[in-house]
Amino acid sequence: MARPWLLLAAAAAAALGTAGVAAASTIAYTSLNASSSHVWVMRGDGSEKKRLTSGSVVDFAPSLSPAGTRLVFVRRRPGGADDLYRVGVGGTGLQRLTRTATAEADPVWSPAGGLIAFAAGDGPNASEIVVLDPDGTGRRRLTRNEVGDLDPAWAPGGKFLAFTRLVGRTNAEIFVVGADGRGLRRLTSRSGADDSPDWSSTGWIAYVRRLAGGSEIRLVRRDGTRDRRLLRSTRQLGSPTWSPDGSRLAFELWDGVDKELYLVSATNPALTRLTRNDVNDYGPVWGPGGSRIAFTRLSGGGNDVWTIRTAGNDAKRLTTAATHEAVGAWGAGP
Repeated sequence: MARPWLLLAAAAAAALGTAGVAAASTIAYTSLNASSSHVWVMRGDGSEKKRLTSGSVVDFAPSLSPAGTRLVFVRRRPGGADDLYRVGVGGTGLQRLTRTATAEADPVWSPAGGLIAFAAGDGPNASEIVVLDPDGTGRRRLTRNEVGDLDPAWAPGGKFLAFTRLVGRTNAEIFVVGADGRGLRRLTSRSGADDSPDWSSTGWIAYVRRLAGGSEIRLVRRDGTRDRRLLRSTRQLGSPTWSPDGSRLAFELWDGVDKELYLVSATNPALTRLTRNDVNDYGPVWGPGGSRIAFTRLSGGGNDVWTIRTAGNDAKRLTTAATHEAVGAWGAGP
């Protein structure tokens, strides 16, 4: 028989281990007030909050480097286009990476940190997938057409990207292209919208298929094979996001009143409900250890960053400012 004190000691050690992972990790988020938006970072437990940017600008869409030492984000200046900037998580080394007449969006670091992919163009219906080096050099277009390419998602090895292509006003499909611009492949083909790709560590691409009577989360391989439905709902699904080990997806579900967060296994459509309330919970982001998920909660007219265990318990509010906070990324600590 296990001794009670041993069980208590094991439970305490596990709790301390989880807390240690959270404290050592970094969450990047944005804070919006009436006239500007800035990028902040904090530890995964909500401690050590630090503002990284300032001024009369709108900074948003932060993406952490794999090592957690730097982040890239979009800056919108008054009267100007959206450009990419980079800054260290300590607040030093701010650098402008792009200077174009077009707008940049959706920046994301490659798994090894050697490239930043993003969408660039004159709008969502006229944009391309582009990569550049983290110092702003080596810019090159991976796609070239007269439609909208957006939402780039890296393959685990960093050799390919999945993305959404908008074709016309009502059609969207999932494509894949090599990081060198070769091997463009269309993965889905139907009338309607397939969007929001996310690539797992095990090689599956998850995406959302939007239907007249609801929506689906589907999985497909890079070569377009083994396309299958994982989950179908009469409600709208959104933001499928893979766990670090590729075993589960977190996603949003509009339940007719508000958005709630759920988990689904990659091999079993049974759901785990994470949140249950009368406010909007959206934008799930997995923590590095896969034991907690960060998200943005819209309540009482304001946004805050929260985290929750993957069992759906121990929800923690990490921001309480009078401004609007929204989570962007959760990664390794410096």
